[in-house]
Amino acid sequence: MKLREYRKKRSAEATNEPFGGEPPEEAGPTKRGAFVVHLHDATRTHYDLRLEIGHVLASFAVPRGPSLRPEDKHLAVHTEDHPLEYLDFEDVIPDGQYGAGPMIVWDRGRVDYLEAPAEEGIRAGKLDFWLTGYKLGGRYALVLLKKQTKGAGPKEWLLLKKKDAFSDPARDVVTELPRSVLSGLTIDELAGATERGAKLEEEGAKAGGKEGTVDALAVTPIGEARATSAPAGPGFDHEIVLGGVRVLAAKIDDDAIVARGGRDVRELYPEVARAMTALPPTGAVIDGEIVAFDETGRPNPARLAQRIARAATGDVHGAVLDAPVTFLVRDILAIGTRDLRPLPLEKRRALLTKLLPARGVLRATDTFDGDAAPLIAFCKEHGLPGILSRRRDAPYDAPPSFLVVTETKGVENADAAAPIPPKRVPVTNRNKIFWKDEGYTKGDLVDYYEAIAPAILPYLEERPIAVVRYPDGIHGKNFYQWNVPPGMPRWVGSFALRDEESERGEKRVFIVDDLPSLLYIANLACIPIHVLACKRSSLDACDFLTIDFDLKLAKLENAIAQALTLRRLLDAIGLVGYPKTSGQSGLHVLVPLGEGAGFPTARALADLLGRLLVQEHPETATMERVVKKRGDKVYVDTGQTGPARTIVAPYSVRAYPGATVSTPLQWDEVTPSLDPSRFTIRSVPERFRAEGDPMAPMLTATPDVPAAVGRLEGLLARG
Repeated sequence: MKLREYRKKRSAEATNEPFGGEPPEEAGPTKRGAFVVHLHDATRTHYDLRLEIGHVLASFAVPRGPSLRPEDKHLAVHTEDHPLEYLDFEDVIPDGQYGAGPMIVWDRGRVDYLEAPAEEGIRAGKLDFWLTGYKLGGRYALVLLKKQTKGAGPKEWLLLKKKDAFSDPARDVVTELPRSVLSGLTIDELAGATERGAKLEEEGAKAGGKEGTVDALAVTPIGEARATSAPAGPGFDHEIVLGGVRVLAAKIDDDAIVARGGRDVRELYPEVARAMTALPPTGAVIDGEIVAFDETGRPNPARLAQRIARAATGDVHGAVLDAPVTFLVRDILAIGTRDLRPLPLEKRRALLTKLLPARGVLRATDTFDGDAAPLIAFCKEHGLPGILSRRRDAPYDAPPSFLVVTETKGVENADAAAPIPPKRVPVTNRNKIFWKDEGYTKGDLVDYYEAIAPAILPYLEERPIAVVRYPDGIHGKNFYQWNVPPGMPRWVGSFALRDEESERGEKRVFIVDDLPSLLYIANLACIPIHVLACKRSSLDACDFLTIDFDLKLAKLENAIAQALTLRRLLDAIGLVGYPKTSGQSGLHVLVPLGEGAGFPTARALADLLGRLLVQEHPETATMERVVKKRGDKVYVDTGQTGPARTIVAPYSVRAYPGATVSTPLQWDEVTPSLDPSRFTIRSVPERFRAEGDPMAPMLTATPDVPAAVGRLEGLLARG
């Protein structure tokens, strides 16, 4: 029993900790899951890092806590497994019980295991993982110490932060951010939470709140008048609107409600409900918008809609993992038994900022006074819906509130129960057969891209793309298209890309940054989508290189052996490769280079790696470009890396029998039993919903390319 030790140390009748059900003994390999960092004041204050592995939480006591500094090596003692229900546990463990004392949820989020499934990493004594939390982010490792304290058993590990975009040698994150991401309390304040809540309720009374309760299910959130410009003059607060789901949330003693249109939808947002119950007052009602952010920190209405649809099917745990949300709170209607709606906005906001944590599931929106023009310009530049302007002296239900709309994307539609594009995207000829043998239609193609949008869009955003159009299906005529077609709607992104070979010296290419644009090109019968290894803001900087294992007459098992050799080579020089199926018969390995690597450097690095692969596999690998001269060898193609060379995007469909998809893989899937044909428009959306995207860390990787080149030169010098 996985939780035997946990239960042995605790009495279910005496402790307030969760006991949970018995997890399965054999749960299969764990490639991702949830994590929590608790700050616990027991015998002494320490942090507990808990990682989901095999339907339990593997727990490590970290006395000095996690760090953002790569030079830190913090002791982490492997303790007993905890039940998954412990992810949300925040309370004071009663005196006389094991671990007695206050415990707050210091951070919460998702963990992705990078090099191998978590169980394998634990056995090997080296666990590499990626954290996506409210405070922590990026790559970490747990490494088992070779020398253990005598008699302790193999329990002592080191917790390391790897160098990446999230690392920061100057920050002490545990000192800088001491509060819970649920309640907003510090570890010292938790024991006195009742008194703190009573004080906030008293402040609400002193501010003028009238006696009375507010029913969140009966109240309609105050509307805003649409405006084309912000109101002028002093006395207004302005805030950015992100196009999320507008809700009211309420705490009522130890329970919570998340109200939308008179319905309690807390089952869709369990983390919001849990955070509400953790707030110190006995009651509160707040108003705001629930937002899901993508990997770049931008609000993503499509991802939020996908999450809602997934949670509605019952897969709440998976929905929370793949699309965590933040409730951005703009107003407070009640605290305790006081109705705050008649108070001026500035008094309500003062109470709100005292109530909510600075980082966490619940967060007060930022407000700005003075000239709103810079905010409006910011919204236009970043494609955000607009700003909300409100008088600081106005009660909650006053009409002087103005929503200044700068962009329609997401304003009215992110709260749909299923993904619906915020712009009208008519689909023509839905029933036209595109894959004759399978009976798949154009409508099936469009539906696939709609379902997979949260996975594929991060690989398309800000990148020039090229498409191949198949107006009559995969067996009909097709043509490669760089330039956008005439009459394209203005809301579909495009920009001019230098092209020395064209008469105009440029070509105008697609930019697909959102779901409507993706559906628009799918409706053009674009089956495969190809991307450049650069972004429009830095066209000369190559942020990943590609090694393409092209089969033709070769055997897949040979390509797999070569891909595993490539992984070993990359590891030796300090780079990481991310494998995916080509969507046809071969394999691709993408190697992130971060920012600043030029295309000549990237291409030279790819060529050197290709030559080493051919040297190690002379009987099965070749870099011969002429097909007839390759025979049955795998063509190690390094030519896909260049300023005008594209590679098929991860999660792109291919015009290939079976409607196969170029699908990111875990390295432990790259084995002789790999069958690329099983990744199709039918299977891949479900795979993504169940397992997430194993290639996601590539998008934020910041490797040391010069150091990698130096190590590679050393390998070559040693033969």
